[in-house]
Amino acid sequence: MKNWKKAIALVASAAALVSVAACGSSNSGDGGSSDSGKKVVGFVAVGPEGGFRTANEDDIKAAFKDAGFDLQYSPTQNNDQQKQIQAFNKFVNDEVDAIILSSTEDSGWDDSLKKAAEAEIPVFTVDRNVEVKDSEAKKAIVSHIGPSNEWAGQQAAEFVNKSFPDGANGFILEGPAGLSVVKDRGTGWFDKVASNIKVLESQSANWSTDEAKTVTAGLLDKYKSENPQFIFAQNDEMGLGAAQAVDAAGLKGKVKIITIDGTKNALQALVDGDLSFVIEYNPIFGKETAQAVKDYLDGKTVEKDIQIESKTFDAASAKEALDNGSRAY
Repeated sequence: MKNWKKAIALVASAAALVSVAACGSSNSGDGGSSDSGKKVVGFVAVGPEGGFRTANEDDIKAAFKDAGFDLQYSPTQNNDQQKQIQAFNKFVNDEVDAIILSSTEDSGWDDSLKKAAEAEIPVFTVDRNVEVKDSEAKKAIVSHIGPSNEWAGQQAAEFVNKSFPDGANGFILEGPAGLSVVKDRGTGWFDKVASNIKVLESQSANWSTDEAKTVTAGLLDKYKSENPQFIFAQNDEMGLGAAQAVDAAGLKGKVKIITIDGTKNALQALVDGDLSFVIEYNPIFGKETAQAVKDYLDGKTVEKDIQIESKTFDAASAKEALDNGSRAY
């Protein structure tokens, strides 16, 4: 269908060569092949959100440039899903060759994905999965690329289990409600956590350092009689905010803080003793994403789930990683 529509468009514009020549510029936002003949890929992105997001989106942009694509980057602000949906639908209308989707919400994509399927535009989800109910909409998604959030949650639980074999009380700081990443990290945690580990309360701190500091201070005060001994923060920024609150309460070294992402700031805090364990959620998978898109457009088979390997850090391995300059974010 997509090729048929493009053919009609070319015939209709045959009498207006100037207009045709003006279309497809990599800077104009229009889809289809660019002036250089490159395949055009729309990137519906999250935009500024923290160290992980910056590293991830910069790596994707660089990888697609290196692979010879015309990548059109469309970030949103403040997790605004409606702006993401508008950008996605515009890419469909512009008939780009493929769409990369890093969603702010895991639901609400059925209508847009159905339009992509009808236009025969392949969609690749990165980092965050989306929940799709419509069977036609599901056909648009070729592959999901990213680390395993459930694995990350499992690592946090296993560290707490090992650190407190006799049991312990603590908190979970979650990301914004409604994200698959939040649910998956929670699922991983509860799949592995021991029965004698008690979560006194879970609260969202919206990935924010400042909000996490405030939330943690309130929780430490509310549950001080329960002797909280751990905090599982679902990202580094929240973990760093929790560390500030723990320090202010005079509990540094007494409350273990576990975080997910593996940014340089978190690894340094781990070396400094402010954090206890950091689980990498590897953001560097631009090459894998670009290769998956290229393979599909070349008619090759692409795996439905391309899992990116990650690792964990204690203070010693964090120092080694910082000292040898191996961290890209």
